[in-house]
Amino acid sequence: MSDRPAVAFPPPPPARDRALWLHVLAAMLLAAGLRAFHLGAQSLWIDELFTWMSADIGRPLAIGTVLENIHGPLFGLLVHLSGAWFGEAEWALRLPSFVAGVAVVPALAWLAARWLGRAAAVWAAWLAAASPFLVWYSQEARGYMLLILCACVASALLAGPVRRDPGSARVPRGRAAAYLVAAGAGLLTSFSFALLAPLHLRWWLAADGMAGPPQARGLGRRLGGAALVALALLLLLSPWAGRVWSTWDWQRLHPSHRATAEEAPLRPGSTFHGAAIPFALHAQAVGYTLGPSLRELRGGEVTAALARHLPALAAVTVVFGVLGAAGLVGLARRRRLLDLLLAIGVPLLLVSLFALRNFKVFHPRYVAVAAPFVLLVVAQGLVTLRRPARIAAALAVAALWAASLGQHYFDPDYAKEDHRGALGLVTARGEPGEKLLAVGADEPVYYYYRGGLPVDRLWLGHAAQPDRLAAELEDRLAGARGTWVVLSRPEGLDAEGVFVRTLAARHPQAEEFRFGGVRVWHVRP
Repeated sequence: MSDRPAVAFPPPPPARDRALWLHVLAAMLLAAGLRAFHLGAQSLWIDELFTWMSADIGRPLAIGTVLENIHGPLFGLLVHLSGAWFGEAEWALRLPSFVAGVAVVPALAWLAARWLGRAAAVWAAWLAAASPFLVWYSQEARGYMLLILCACVASALLAGPVRRDPGSARVPRGRAAAYLVAAGAGLLTSFSFALLAPLHLRWWLAADGMAGPPQARGLGRRLGGAALVALALLLLLSPWAGRVWSTWDWQRLHPSHRATAEEAPLRPGSTFHGAAIPFALHAQAVGYTLGPSLRELRGGEVTAALARHLPALAAVTVVFGVLGAAGLVGLARRRRLLDLLLAIGVPLLLVSLFALRNFKVFHPRYVAVAAPFVLLVVAQGLVTLRRPARIAAALAVAALWAASLGQHYFDPDYAKEDHRGALGLVTARGEPGEKLLAVGADEPVYYYYRGGLPVDRLWLGHAAQPDRLAAELEDRLAGARGTWVVLSRPEGLDAEGVFVRTLAARHPQAEEFRFGGVRVWHVRP
């Protein structure tokens, strides 16, 4: 039997490592600047409006509203507080994500120091500060940045030597309590935090700093402690259990389940694509603003979009391929490959399975808990490379990230849908006797419209029956001097563009306007 510990973590850096903390503080200043710049410049998109609606800004937050929110009740509470203090402007709704995004810098550096050592911690701080993926979610009124923060903190609490009490095999109570708080916050931000459970269980059970493999001493006590923590987390989540059970169709995950003709797909076609995992890794490496834009990919012509951005995709593949390979070599030397498989491979596998079972569509944000570990692979790669190659790789990453952030801030092709501009036009030009018709994503209409026209909506699901769609459209247009039709996000229910063709055929003289992913028509009788 080997005397080596099952998980050989590096010793933590000295408590007063002044140089490391200077790097962390400088990186936090950079992170604050990148995240504050244009924080409220882009319109809120549909998911951010879900956060706005669940936050009950301007009135007391009802307990029923909190219990109905299964997509991040903790983040909804933080947005409610931010709205109470600063109002309902875009930047105010995104402020909790901004704060979490800055806090991720020391959190990821801490995780890197405990898991990989001091040298990786320095690189991790700068990577967390400038990552376009993290900047994107730091400027979005959704809980993914808070989720990533909780993932970093909870993981750091378990990684590295835990300095167990002499003669005890248990994790110290203080650290166990801190982990319980961090994990509870993560689960109340997003249930996808649970994707880290296999990794965290492995670290909890590891007999680090003790002789012999984990089962040799104290495994029963550590299992008992893990069971108590799991029970406490389940009790914390129990008020939302009924809502979770009734919202999702859990039978789709059963191995014997077979889709029937009556089972509606979550998205037209498949909820999973062969390029889903490479796209997720690409997004976590350089964000959504280098390569094909999200609107191009949703447009359906994926092959053509990839061809247009082939040089950028090739550059990303080469730079992060080299760093990824070097990072894997360094992780292998430290015996971290199993940890990495649990941290990145398990979330990708489970989310892919959900998509294949038509339970949940695949999206890189659903594996956001893996993002810290993707950056840590890059950090380890920079540590592993020799100095000339390290400098060249760091400059290459900086160039790619600068290009991505530049397009994030300034290129409208990569921006969220411009509902603010579209509804600003309707507010300015709408006349008495006219009406506003929301088609597709109607939530942004209710947030941005500040005029006095009556608002109606048309469900795009009628596109499956073109004759009924035409009849429903004419019914909505009847009786008004004019109608402002606002269309956004049609690809979910009308990927073939039936509505646009129907409107063009029946009202060819309608005046049309376009605002970055939003189309507006002014239809007169």
